[in-house]
Amino acid sequence: MAFQTGLGIDIGHLSVAVAHTRGSVRKVRLGAHRVYPLDGEGPPEEKAGLIGDMAADFMKENRLSPTGVFVGIPRDRVIVRYVELPLAVRENLRDALGYEMEKYVPFSRDEVYFDFQVLKEDKEAGTMRVLLVAVRQSSVAPYFALTERLGVKLSGIEISSTAIANYLNHARDNAGDEPRAFLFLRHDRLELGLLKGNRLTYSRVLKGRGAGSEERDLISEGLNILKRVRGDGQARLRTFLCVSESESDMVELFREDEDLEVCLPDLSGAGLPTPAMIPAWGLALKGVVNLPMEINLLPQGLRKRPSKIGYYSMFFLGAMVVLTAGAWAGGTVFRHEQTVDRLDGELKKLTGEAVKIDQSRKVCERLTKRIDYLNSLRQGGSPVLSVIKELSQRIPKTAWVSSLTFSEKGLELEGQASSASELISLLDASPLFHDVVFLSAITKTRDGKERFRIGLKLG
Repeated sequence: MAFQTGLGIDIGHLSVAVAHTRGSVRKVRLGAHRVYPLDGEGPPEEKAGLIGDMAADFMKENRLSPTGVFVGIPRDRVIVRYVELPLAVRENLRDALGYEMEKYVPFSRDEVYFDFQVLKEDKEAGTMRVLLVAVRQSSVAPYFALTERLGVKLSGIEISSTAIANYLNHARDNAGDEPRAFLFLRHDRLELGLLKGNRLTYSRVLKGRGAGSEERDLISEGLNILKRVRGDGQARLRTFLCVSESESDMVELFREDEDLEVCLPDLSGAGLPTPAMIPAWGLALKGVVNLPMEINLLPQGLRKRPSKIGYYSMFFLGAMVVLTAGAWAGGTVFRHEQTVDRLDGELKKLTGEAVKIDQSRKVCERLTKRIDYLNSLRQGGSPVLSVIKELSQRIPKTAWVSSLTFSEKGLELEGQASSASELISLLDASPLFHDVVFLSAITKTRDGKERFRIGLKLG
């Protein structure tokens, strides 16, 4: 971590936040930082050039030469899916996802950049849960030009939600791996995410319904969604409300919620002046420390290789410490051996305790699976009329269903829509449906409609 530096460039629809971090022996320090206004209009290439000029001026003014530069793009520019796959494909997971890409997103493999992360493995069932993030190549390709503007290769491109998750993971107060959630409000968009085991297990973005919509209503909607998807235990879910100082008093409106412990994030540890800097800080952290969320949408061939200067420096300093300590410790060998023996005894005790804890964890996992199975049996019998009513409420008027098939595996829809890709998120948001996927690629009709075939499960 020492001698490493990182630069995070968080691109929003109406602003760009830039943060520089520097690693030291004890902690990561925030260096220069700034938020630039950004005109929401204009072609992507023009905006990318303007962002590159802003970041280049920032580096020049502060005399920066970061070892890693990471760019964050808005959450609503990407498609985020959570998929269950057999463990057998783990070694060739990228190829497997690429081969079935049209099953998860309404684009072909050649039209997108994607990355993934295994969130959980179930060795007994032989399955794994995978986070898949995909973005159209045309949405991120303009940002590749930042390399020329900055004079240094980019190290990565990810979404703001994973950057926020990494910030919360790095800033937590050793409270364990208990579930946490966040709501990040920026302009008329609200990002919400759920973290379990330090991984982003749920992600969504909500957009305001126009100039007359209120932030309070948007936040209330986001909190209700978190209540539906949390699905665990009786403890209140600690939920961080990331809003500007002028909106921070809204947290008082939700403090009495029985299911969620709504609070403001503590920015003092990172030294952030405002929550608007959280994604940029989370991006810049990647240049300094290893973090749980490893999504990177930048093609492998365009990435900057990690700098080894910090490691070489640490190796040199470590060698000097060893030599100095060896010269000083010539007369204390016996005492040192006694200390080692005592530590070995403590280590053996801790090892035994760790084995017991691991056994208890496995028992808890098995019980959790049984409970989930019993819940699925209880919820699986949704009446047909309830399903049809839910579909009529979720599917917009611009789409129509030509075929509706029920089976033991779930429900299959066929029809046409102006934008078939919107149906996935609309259906996925329903508490009655899950595992919503495209069963075939989207095709165009003569009148410009998109023909779709979607499969989903009930319960």
